Order: sequence, then C-alpha cells, then structure tokens
Amino acid sequence: MSSADSAVRWALLFGNFVIGTGVLAPAGLINDLASAFAVDIATAGTLVAYGAAVLCIEAPVFAFLTNRVDRRTLLTCALIVYAAGHFASAWAPSFSWLLLIRLLMIGSAAIFTPQAASAMGLISSPQRRASGVAFIFLGWSLALAFGIPLVSLIGAHVGWQSAYIILGVAAAIGALAIFGTLPGGVTAPKLTVAAWIDVVMNGKVVLILVVTSIFVAGQFTQYPFIAADLKTRLGAGPTLIASFLFLYGFAGVLGSTVSTAAIDRLGAPQTASTSLAVVLVGFGLWLASGSSVLLAGLGLAVWGCGGSPMISAQQARLIAADPQASSVSVALNTSVLYAGQAIGTSIGGQLMVRADQVAMIAAGISLILAALIVSLIAQWRWRG
Repeated sequence: MSSADSAVRWALLFGNFVIGTGVLAPAGLINDLASAFAVDIATAGTLVAYGAAVLCIEAPVFAFLTNRVDRRTLLTCALIVYAAGHFASAWAPSFSWLLLIRLLMIGSAAIFTPQAASAMGLISSPQRRASGVAFIFLGWSLALAFGIPLVSLIGAHVGWQSAYIILGVAAAIGALAIFGTLPGGVTAPKLTVAAWIDVVMNGKVVLILVVTSIFVAGQFTQYPFIAADLKTRLGAGPTLIASFLFLYGFAGVLGSTVSTAAIDRLGAPQTASTSLAVVLVGFGLWLASGSSVLLAGLGLAVWGCGGSPMISAQQARLIAADPQASSVSVALNTSVLYAGQAIGTSIGGQLMVRADQVAMIAAGISLILAALIVSLIAQWRWRG
C-alpha cells in the first residue's frame, strides 16, 4: 500500500472518529446535560433519538442529491458544517436550542460515514475493498473507546460546553485532513431513481438492511443510558463511568481489529453473524449484572467486542452485493442504522421512566436475537 493510500485511510478513519464521537456525545454527557438544563434523563436522551430520526431520513436523501459531487469536496464540507454546529452548541442558551442546533448540523453525519465508505470502495482494489471499509470504520470504534469516555470526563470536570468546543476543533482538523489527502475527481457512478428502486427491490440488500436496523434498535434500548444506569444502579461517579465506557469502546477496537484482519478470509456474512452472537452473550451479561461491578464490566467488554465489527461487516456485505451501487446501499444502511437508534432509544427511555427493568431486558435481547436469526437466513440463502 502506498503512503498516499495509507494517508487517505487514516484521514477517513479520523473523520469517522469525529463523526461517531459527535453523534454519541449526548450518551457520555447525559447526566451533565440533564442537570444543566433541568430535564430528566429520558428528555436528555431525545438528543440521540431525534437526531437519529433525522439522520434516518437525511442519509438516503443526501446520498441521492450528492451522488455526483466530488467526494473530497463533499466530505470536507460535511466536517466543516459539523464543526460549526458543535461550536454553536457550546453556547446554546436552553435545551430546546441545543436540540435544534443538533438537528440542523446532524446531516453532516448522514453524509460523511456512508460516503466515506463509498469513497473507500471506489478507490480500493476489489481484493482490499472489504478490509479498507472495515479499517476506516475503526474510527467509530475509537470514538466509543476514547471519544465518548473523554467527552464524559470533560463534561463532568470541565463542563459540557468545553466538550462541544473540543469536538468542533477536531471536526475542523478532520476537514483539513480529508482535503489534503483524498484525491479529487472521485465520484460515484450516476444512479437514477430507477437504480435506487432496483437497489431497494434487491432481496439480499433488504435482508441485510433489516439486520442492521433490528440489531441497532436492540443495542440502543441500553447504550444511550449506560452512564445514567451506572450512576443509578452502581452509584458510579464520573471516573468509573468513563472507565466503563472506555472498556466498552476499547473492546470494540479489539473486535474491529480482529475482524478487519479476518474479514477477507471469513467473508463479511460470517463475520457479521459471529459478531452478533458475541453481542448477544455480552448484552445478556450486562442486563443481568444487577449491582455486580465485575459482571457489568464483563458484559460491556463482550458486548463491545462484537458490536463494532458487526456494523463494518454489514457495510462490507452491502458493498460486495453491488459495488457500483454502494453509495446507495451504504447510505440506506446508515439510514436504517439511525432508524434503529431512534427506535431503540425511544423504547429504552420510556422503559427507564417506568423503571421496568424486566421489559428492558426482554426488549433488548429479543431484538438482538432476531437480528442474528435474520442474518443467518441471509447468509444461508445467498451462501453461494
């Protein structure tokens, strides 16, 4: 691999790190934001839920509207808007304003992650396409491992405004890195409305998208509320909460690193199904941990180890299904991913308000198990 190709990979990885940290930052700041704006945890969680709902709509719309835009220009501008949105968030005078700013700038995430994956698929050789997509998606794993814990610590010890300012600076740096490394003239093949319909009518693609949506919905019945749950259930302070978030994210980095090395050999479908099985075990341990710090930590570690490689494997599955339509299929994957986030966060928030722990366990595990079953069906049906 040339140094130029390596630089592009790292720039796209860093961009995903910034995007992932910004999208999930409210999960790390949920206690601080609830306190600062005098709202309950479920209301603070709407920053994730409503943002995800908007992303669900915007990902395919922006993919269609920007299909022929140069990828360097598109991804650079997305990060510039993201930076401006985080700077504005730091001075939000009320929770309503914070939510409004988030909904206006969150479209940058709807553009960046799917189109970064599409760009990676377009500039990579067929033999290195899956590993290239998996590599740049490590940025999201690193966001979970380092970005969210750091945001949580900064929010607790320095202030939530400082966390948003730092995210704005990081997004600006990412924009410069993308502009300086990604070659110009990289565009996706022109796709008509009919081509979009063809992708949507592709049974293989639809099953893969269903797996993503159900899986993420199951995770997000819990993930946005991990910090609040640790504080309530274990009496955890900011340092212990950040440590648990780091444990979850670091396990995701390890899992993603292993899957990146193995995905070309195992294949994306097998990697996705294996990752789902790992998530199911870890998710069950986390939900059943009660007041046990050790069991909670073990559950988060196992859960994280499967969660990150699952999403990157899903993107690789879609790109392999139809490389020329990858900008559409990956955008749709991002759309249903955020739909899952919105649905899961809404379910989890309502069950948390009702303090219905049994229902939360049942909802989360049932959704993860359903995702595994559908993934295996897709893998078996198109095993050739």
